[in-house]
Amino acid sequence: MALTKKQKALGSALLDSMGNVTLATSESGATLQDFHSWLKIEEFKEIYDTSIQVQKDQALAQFMGLIDSGDRAAVIEYQKMQRQSEGLGEDKRIKREIMRVLIQSQDTKSNCIKEYCQIFKCTKSAGDDQFDNVVAEYGLETPHQRAKRKKNQKDNSLAERFESGKLTEIEMYSSMLSKALYDSENSEYPSERSKARADVISINQRLDEINERIRREEESDDQNIFDNLDAVLAGVSPNEIKELKEKINSNRLELGEVE
Repeated sequence: MALTKKQKALGSALLDSMGNVTLATSESGATLQDFHSWLKIEEFKEIYDTSIQVQKDQALAQFMGLIDSGDRAAVIEYQKMQRQSEGLGEDKRIKREIMRVLIQSQDTKSNCIKEYCQIFKCTKSAGDDQFDNVVAEYGLETPHQRAKRKKNQKDNSLAERFESGKLTEIEMYSSMLSKALYDSENSEYPSERSKARADVISINQRLDEINERIRREEESDDQNIFDNLDAVLAGVSPNEIKELKEKINSNRLELGEVE
């Protein structure tokens, strides 16, 4: 049976989108009802089956690319896939294992879902569901949990180094500022990004206060050095020099009031 122009257009869109029905119907102008109805036509179903196979081949090729590049996690997962293939649907197994590799290698959940959806040409909600299912099935640490654990370790390390005198106050706050800036852009939840931005402002203010305090201490130290030098030259004590300067400044103030 020869396909109509509209059926061919949908078939072509299915091949281009690697079986993504929602995207294909949108681009071709067909409806989901048309799609399900035309699946009864053998020639059209062959096109759809081909598009699904292209999707599987593409996903497998990208996964094998990780293995060829020497990605250790991908090699280990592929070996497990080979041993556990019996009783699992090939496409479901590959999707789960690729998501597992992504969860273990990506920095954020959004990156995992983005990469997964690019590989399988699926919707964000489908990627999100797969993420949650794989985390629960394998008991994985999510990218967010991993980042939080590392942050806590770093914070504890900073506190220990500061308390032991191996880290200056400015170095500690500078490290905290760097982490807060990263969290303000990359935290998983909006509330955490908002808190990190508030931390950036607070830490910056604290750094300004510390720098101002250091500046004043340095000015005071410089003044003490000059007083000591004057005392040596005059053959008197540093306290006498300070008293003399205070009297001079006091007289200047009195003269200024008279004028």
